[in-house]
Amino acid sequence: MKRFEYKTLEIKPTGTWTWKFDTDETDKILNDMGKQGWELVSMESKDYGGGGTYSFYYTFKREI
Repeated sequence: MKRFEYKTLEIKPTGTWTWKFDTDETDKILNDMGKQGWELVSMESKDYGGGGTYSFYYTFKREI
């Protein structure tokens, strides 16, 4: 039977007046996780009441 471990990362935007998501930095994080053997299995956004996105949650798994 295969066994897995899971890890969830939260990535928040930067900036004070305007929220920006740094796609290059996100790619760097995702590629680093892949190099460590983690596979992305889901991504979920956390929205705030005004209709904008506050952060993203990336969930990874790898076989143990």
